[in-house]
Amino acid sequence: MTDGRKRKGILGRIGRSLHSVLPTGETAKPQAMEQTRAPDPETIPASKGVNELINEGLLQRQRLGTAAAVPFFEQAAGLDPTSHLPFFMLGNAATELNELDRAVTYYKRARDCAPNDHVIRYNLGLTQLWRGYINSAREELEVACRLDPSYAPAQSALIMALHNLDVVSPEQIIEAIRERAKRLSLQHPATPRPLALERPHQGRLRVGFVSGDFRTHSVAQFFEPIVSARNRQAFEYYLYSNSPRRDGVTHRLHAYADNWRDIWQMSDDALINLIRTDNINILVDLSGYTEFDRLSVFARRAAPVQVTYLGFPNSTGLTTMDYRITDATTDPYPLADRWHNETLLRLPDSQWCFRPFGTPPVPGPLPASDVGFVTFGSFNNLTKASDTLLRCWIQILAKTPNARLRLTRVRSHQRANEIVAMFDAAGIAAERIQCVRYETEVPYGAQFAGVDIALDHFPYNGVTTTCESLYCGVPVISLCGLNCVSRSGLSILSTVGLGELVASTPEEYVGIAVGLATDSHRLEQLRAGLRARFERSALRNEARFAANFEQLLQAAWRDYLDSGRLREAPER
Repeated sequence: MTDGRKRKGILGRIGRSLHSVLPTGETAKPQAMEQTRAPDPETIPASKGVNELINEGLLQRQRLGTAAAVPFFEQAAGLDPTSHLPFFMLGNAATELNELDRAVTYYKRARDCAPNDHVIRYNLGLTQLWRGYINSAREELEVACRLDPSYAPAQSALIMALHNLDVVSPEQIIEAIRERAKRLSLQHPATPRPLALERPHQGRLRVGFVSGDFRTHSVAQFFEPIVSARNRQAFEYYLYSNSPRRDGVTHRLHAYADNWRDIWQMSDDALINLIRTDNINILVDLSGYTEFDRLSVFARRAAPVQVTYLGFPNSTGLTTMDYRITDATTDPYPLADRWHNETLLRLPDSQWCFRPFGTPPVPGPLPASDVGFVTFGSFNNLTKASDTLLRCWIQILAKTPNARLRLTRVRSHQRANEIVAMFDAAGIAAERIQCVRYETEVPYGAQFAGVDIALDHFPYNGVTTTCESLYCGVPVISLCGLNCVSRSGLSILSTVGLGELVASTPEEYVGIAVGLATDSHRLEQLRAGLRARFERSALRNEARFAANFEQLLQAAWRDYLDSGRLREAPER
């Protein structure tokens, strides 16, 4: 799954691809580290060449932080304004410093210097996506994919961008996914061998979970209820961690696991050998096409039964992925089945069970009662703010003349200003729109203070943000579509008995929001009882959820045994 995800270090990832942007034969080489602080730009020797300055900038970044690298990259850009490399590095640095508007300016300069460099196109497209320019992101990412169809990061980023576009059909999305999966399978072909498979160890199914998000991350909020409430007599859990990032959540998950494996430095061959040595019966992907995925391992059939769940809201498109765990509301039968290569295993309630990463204050009085007007709130990334959604928000504010709208997680001043201008052109005064800068660290639940009603995004609904809003006493209005990403709001709100807050058309979405905003008595009742309602629902019944989840794993294993594939276990 993409809600609230903290992305750091494009430079860190790009460092592995410097060969594609540095002149042939040149690399950024480490040098002696004697300085203790960044040099004054005035003291940088003018005799240094472009590549020397880039190398020195990378060294300063490693030693003192990203900001220390900028003067070297700037001097390199001034020295040779026709070279793409300094502007590319400046774009990377600006992105790491969360100055996305500035980053795009640099990436565009780099693109103009080297229009056929797929890495530049990818970085530009990804940054446009984070800023909320979805159409521009799609254009750049499609070019990156055409320039190098084998470049996996661009393929995955394009798939995520398509999920955020309200003009793209589910069929178009699955077509792109299957194209990505096809290339992945050709690069990493499955190698099954006729070999007898060992039965579950001591009667327990061995289940491996592969993820780079075993930390403070939205995936962990929904995975922890499973791993903590599982049946230890029937299952043995192996957690394969594909990220070096560790925190308090990591330590909790580590304690819950029967076995923990750090795999982020392991090759696919080594990881597959480890999984097979561990005699894993069922291997579960928790990433899909997101950062830190290991789908190449699943493409090679690392385990007898392979399942995808939680981290990515769609099919993986892989023929070697046997199942996807979901629910009947987000992926209704038979509509969703035709968009999946996997067999869908549907949980009886919602596909999510939520554990808060903190204890926000008990919801107090309705904020509107204190200030005299209703405040709507948007708590998802502006990446998810489609044209359809923005038109709805304008209509909502037009029909509630005293209401305000708070946009949180704003990562682009330019995009925020453009959105405010759209409202202003429609007669909505700019002072009625509050834009809150994106922050990576805020007190848990603090963003919901002062908000009366949350407005879900479309077509990519929120999941973590919807659960957190409800838990903090803020009702959520959601707009429902056809595929999973646009139906998660329906699943969550139906589970807490608030299906009436879900619209099936933009007009209904506007009507529900306006109706609730003008009914202060109902708003007060909802706020007072939302946390208790949430706690009583299946979204917080961890024991029930874990039992239902493991029943699906057992069903998948029985199907494997009954199919006679026991004699076709993968090579070990």
